[in-house]
Amino acid sequence: MRYIFLLFFVLVSCESQNNIHEQNVNLLNEVITLHDELMVDMKELRSLKSQLEEAGINSEDKLLIDLDNARSSMMTFMKEFSEEFPFDKYPMDKDVYKDMDKAALSTVNAKLIDQKKSIDLVSELFEISMLNATDAIKNL
Repeated sequence: MRYIFLLFFVLVSCESQNNIHEQNVNLLNEVITLHDELMVDMKELRSLKSQLEEAGINSEDKLLIDLDNARSSMMTFMKEFSEEFPFDKYPMDKDVYKDMDKAALSTVNAKLIDQKKSIDLVSELFEISMLNATDAIKNL
């Protein structure tokens, strides 16, 4: 009976570890996908800023400041993300998880959740600043 319990415990422990790993991979994919989409929008940020400047909008105007803040927030996100998750470490190197315990996987999970929140905020800044700049350009 003890062996059955021990086997059950090991299986549940491994399954839980695999679930956390799967959550980490899914979170990482969400973060990277949104990052990639926003990188495409970086060109649009520059274009909108140029159009506003050409229209004579002052560099101290909220529209330009918001576009710059959106761009800066993306640069900050990328720096912090790459420092937190180097390419040769987990979760960027997905195979390393096999050597990690549940606590370490959970720590990475919490960090990925924070990174997801950060990139979501960057996305909001992009969306709002681009929408406001586009509206302003239409009304010039």
